[in-house]
Amino acid sequence: MAHQEHPGIISDEVRDEIRLYECARKYETIIKQSRRGGASHGRASSNQSNRNEAIMQTLTRFLHELRTKSTDSDYSTRA
Repeated sequence: MAHQEHPGIISDEVRDEIRLYECARKYETIIKQSRRGGASHGRASSNQSNRNEAIMQTLTRFLHELRTKSTDSDYSTRA
C-alpha cells in the first residue's frame, strides 16, 4: 500500500476510508442519542418521532451516497 511505503503520505483511498469511518461513527452516535432521548422521555410525541425518523433517513441516504461516490472514484482512478 502507498501509505506504508511513504509513512508521511496518506493515499486518497485511505483518506476516503478514514472519512467514511468517521461519518459512520457520528451516525451511530446520533442514532444512539435519538433512541436514548425517546426512551428517557417516555413516549415521544408523534411529531418528534417523525423528525427523528426523517433525520435517520437523511443520514442513512447521505452515508450511502458517500459510499457510492467513494466506490465510483475508486473505479475511475483504476481504469
